[in-house]
Amino acid sequence: MKSKTISSALAVCCLLFNSEPSNAATLGRPGPDKTKVVFISGKPSHGPMAHEHRAGNMILAKRLAASGLDIDAIVLPEAGYPKDATVLQDADTIVIFCTGHGGHVLNPKLKEFDVLMKKGKGVVMIHWATEAVKGDPGDQFLEWMGGFCDLDWSVNPHWTPTFTPQKHEIWNGVNGFSANDEWYYHMRFVEDRAGLSPILTDLPGPETLKRPNGPRSGNPHVRKAVANGESQHVAWAYERPNGKGRGFGFTGGHVHMNWQNDNYRKIMLNAIVWTAGLKVPRNGVRSSTPSEKEMRSNLDPKPQRKPRAKAKPTAKKAPPSFQELRQQAIKKLDSRKSLGLLANALGDSKEAGTQAALLRGMLAGLEGRRNVTPPANWREARERLNNSGNAEVRQLALRVSQIFGDRSAAGEALALVRDSAANSADRRSALQSLVTQRNPQLKELLKSLLDDGALRIDAIRAYAAIENENAPELILSRYAGLGFQGRRAAVETLTSRKNYAQALLAAMKNKTVPKADLPVYLARSLSSLLGKPFTRYYGDISELSQDKAAAIAKYKKLLTTERLAKADVHKGRQMFQAVCASCHTLYGEGGELAPDLTGSNRADIDYILLNMIDPSADIPDAYKLVTIQTRDGQSLAGTIAQEDDQRVVIRMVGQTQTVLKSDIANRQISRMSMMPEGLLTALPDNMVLDLVKYLQTKKPVALP
Repeated sequence: MKSKTISSALAVCCLLFNSEPSNAATLGRPGPDKTKVVFISGKPSHGPMAHEHRAGNMILAKRLAASGLDIDAIVLPEAGYPKDATVLQDADTIVIFCTGHGGHVLNPKLKEFDVLMKKGKGVVMIHWATEAVKGDPGDQFLEWMGGFCDLDWSVNPHWTPTFTPQKHEIWNGVNGFSANDEWYYHMRFVEDRAGLSPILTDLPGPETLKRPNGPRSGNPHVRKAVANGESQHVAWAYERPNGKGRGFGFTGGHVHMNWQNDNYRKIMLNAIVWTAGLKVPRNGVRSSTPSEKEMRSNLDPKPQRKPRAKAKPTAKKAPPSFQELRQQAIKKLDSRKSLGLLANALGDSKEAGTQAALLRGMLAGLEGRRNVTPPANWREARERLNNSGNAEVRQLALRVSQIFGDRSAAGEALALVRDSAANSADRRSALQSLVTQRNPQLKELLKSLLDDGALRIDAIRAYAAIENENAPELILSRYAGLGFQGRRAAVETLTSRKNYAQALLAAMKNKTVPKADLPVYLARSLSSLLGKPFTRYYGDISELSQDKAAAIAKYKKLLTTERLAKADVHKGRQMFQAVCASCHTLYGEGGELAPDLTGSNRADIDYILLNMIDPSADIPDAYKLVTIQTRDGQSLAGTIAQEDDQRVVIRMVGQTQTVLKSDIANRQISRMSMMPEGLLTALPDNMVLDLVKYLQTKKPVALP
């Protein structure tokens, strides 16, 4: 691959970009001296706003075109590998966003594509495209981009890592950031990782390995790696031996709205430029934030997302994982004796990795607590830890000291949060500690953080715990300028307290907050907090549109053996991902807010219909909706993940929160399921048939 430099004076892209789906195909005709980037999109996959192959590629291509760099970006008009592969012959790099493993677009073209790679062309694989079949495909991926997602080795949880800058030009102009996505990790990399540079790295939390072992959910290898504190690389750059081209693997890309995250998007644009053999600009590839309209343009035709279905399992709970056992083992480390022993061990240890592991154990045992009396030897240990050359050790020690009520530690944390030039991940960690400790200075500090791009979402969430009568006005005045994640955080925070909720209802009435921005699970919280004033505006969310017995009889007539035999089980899996997987798990895929359906009585039509039409008829205790009111007025709604004699960990959609029992004013267990009734009536009959056929399967099936 020939090396090129970027001319900022003459960088003009001669391509016409049209955001309408009917016209958005080939986006440019390469000139003889231009760098050529070709985007390959896979067939539709998953539910709406997830795995949006073509739309994601179009967003990236448009920004390369407008970057001022000498680049032609071409998004191929057809899904899959091009029928006329000559379009790839003069490409400098090829970006592939598609279904992976057995459905990968490269599987039937491995030899043909390998010829291109041996010519030094770059390659970028996005999200599922990083997953290869063991054997020849996996070996080729190792040669081309230095790593791949490997079944029974890698895992695919949804989680929110925090990324800190790495010493690589792909990070040019990028600030540290966080993003919730289906970040695969524990990749299969080349031997000795020669030529490989980690780009996005973090240590996953224990919640990412709570699923039982399965091809993508867990295995002994990944559990051991995480338990040992090994950071995991979810994006990486690779330089092939002897300068024979570059590759980039990026496991994010499941959540389409993440392309609005400027740092997330810039990492990808920089990587594409880097794999094409160009020098990444000092401040990175400049690009505009996609508008809401653009984010919803060029989407693949998919079933619309509907309220989530729910059924009840009968299988025994899977045995605890290695990581869960390890977490259980450290939860009792809050006794004075244990804390003293740990402080002694910290004083005796000189190895940073050991010190960090001990401090993480202390934090796990003390999670959610405030003003704990420190062990007698803590001050001496803290002084030694403060002088550590390891930044993580210093930060962990600072967090522990705050729990022990150390005012100087709180002062250091406040100074760090205020320092906009400091590392974003460190500032975020310090802010979280201050929120946990209910630091009184946060009331004024949070206002300034609402305009700090690195901490804006964290500040919005902090107002749920730190009450401020001006918080609704401060948040709502900025609502229109927030991205998807910011708006969701805002709505979640504004449903956490009654006075906040009243302001949110007023904002919905005056159209500041669109009604569509309020998900059903938050509508239940508002209904509980506000009662009739909310239901008069929103509607009665508990009201069923028709008699339950009549509805069951109707769908039993529809779901005959003959009709189910003709249904599409693959589209059924796609429907499951769209309407059920945020809360339910099936075959190791999905969320944890509701029961795992893998072992349930799914072969019985009556069982399926009863649980989908009347989800509140029989709710297992572990999955009943619990609403907690704290003494300072905060309202939390979800299911109980863990509980001991001091704390409750409540699991909500997209996050968990630890609450001290001493802070709880009231706890109510609802007879209503979090799942709304009337799911089936909102779906066309063909989709109901497809979904039920998939729910009755005995083993996983491929997506369409």
